[in-house]
Amino acid sequence: MCGLKIQRLFPNKEIRLICRLVFCAVLFQFCLSGVYAQSVFIPTKIIFKGLKRTKLSIVQREVVFKQRERILIDDTSTFFHKSERNIFNTRLFNFCRYSVDSIKTDSTGNVTGHVTFSVSERWYTFPTPIFELADRNFNEWWYDRKADIRRVNIGMRFVQRNVRGRNEDLTLSVQGGFTKRFDFAYAFPYLDKNQVFGLRLRASFANNKDVAVRSEGNRLVFKRDEKSFGRERMSAGFQISARRNIYDYHYFDLNYNFNRITDTIFFQNPNYFLGYGFQRYTEIRYSFVSDHRNFRNFATTGYLANVGITRYGLLPVDNFTLWSARISASKYHSVRSWLFLASKIDFEWSQNKKQPYLGTRVMGFENRFVRGYERYVIEGNVNVYMRNTVRFKFLSRKYEAHWSPLQQFRHIPVDLYFSPFIDAGYIHNSFIPPENRRLANTALLGYGVGINMVTFYDVVFRAEYSLTRHGDHGLYFSFLSDI
Repeated sequence: MCGLKIQRLFPNKEIRLICRLVFCAVLFQFCLSGVYAQSVFIPTKIIFKGLKRTKLSIVQREVVFKQRERILIDDTSTFFHKSERNIFNTRLFNFCRYSVDSIKTDSTGNVTGHVTFSVSERWYTFPTPIFELADRNFNEWWYDRKADIRRVNIGMRFVQRNVRGRNEDLTLSVQGGFTKRFDFAYAFPYLDKNQVFGLRLRASFANNKDVAVRSEGNRLVFKRDEKSFGRERMSAGFQISARRNIYDYHYFDLNYNFNRITDTIFFQNPNYFLGYGFQRYTEIRYSFVSDHRNFRNFATTGYLANVGITRYGLLPVDNFTLWSARISASKYHSVRSWLFLASKIDFEWSQNKKQPYLGTRVMGFENRFVRGYERYVIEGNVNVYMRNTVRFKFLSRKYEAHWSPLQQFRHIPVDLYFSPFIDAGYIHNSFIPPENRRLANTALLGYGVGINMVTFYDVVFRAEYSLTRHGDHGLYFSFLSDI
């Protein structure tokens, strides 16, 4: 009956012969794949050693496989290493190492065993004095402010990490000096049983006598109000996060901001708030982060992608309204065990309209600049920059500080990299004043060489000698990763 149907469908003998041959080849391949099916590994137990404060559920969330899950033998190394790095990237531990024991092989070639993750918890309580520079970065303070010790913030900051063992963070700070400031923040990474939704609360109040009223020659100009605080700032809000899988994060932020300046500052720059003596606005933001880096403080493989859109001014009483969007992507590639490549591109757009000075999109803050231009601020509604770095690891050591009374500080890893780099960027501004035209609406190019030092507790130190196409050059320092 089946042969009759085939004849009706394919009356030509040659076509019927080809179809039979194809069918036999597929059947043979299927049988062959069944005979030579790859063996699997089945983790009968997943064990965690070294947990003291941290709850078991926090680290279980980071493991990419489940107990009794069937894993192809060729994939086990990838699964174990990913889980190891995910646990380390919680920033709760000095190190994480995996091992497999109690290995057994059955008659079919399948393997079972126990997978153990051994961790060393960090020190979580940091009541530390505040001694920080008030300027945008060390280089501006050192070169342009002549290392003025009066431009330093002093105070006390209390940071309690891993509150209740659930990776919650509490931050309280009281600060004096150049900027008087009070900050509070509490982060709940997980609110629900499935560890998907989180919440972060924050509030901040700050004031200054010295205020950056404008920029000239792409450098900040400060004015001091001797009678009062020149500017007061208040901000409060919350953030809701969603993490449905290990690598992707969604964030929803809602903040309220109020800023006030004195008449002294207003007369220096009436456009500081576009004719107002205060600025009041509600801010809503959505952002998405996909983080596949092997190490978050200094990645050598993987990638990171960020997308965000923000609306400033939601209420009728708000006097600052603006749409802005930002996209950034970083890629890390390991060529050899001692040779790494890293690239980053960052693009930000905001509406092309006259903006208040305090509210203009600016390149030059928060580690966002083309290297070699660290001392400058460049305003514009569209800005984009790219960083490219080659990293040669020439030293990797682990030192034992036996003299330390705290076990969490006895193991000190130190990695050193020699890093040539080349960066490029562009800022567009339709309302640029004449005194700032040198760097806006023109291509930026910076290049040079540097040394990167990476050690424990996410500490990174960079020293770089940079040159630019605009004739600038110098030795610059930073405590943030370049990419």
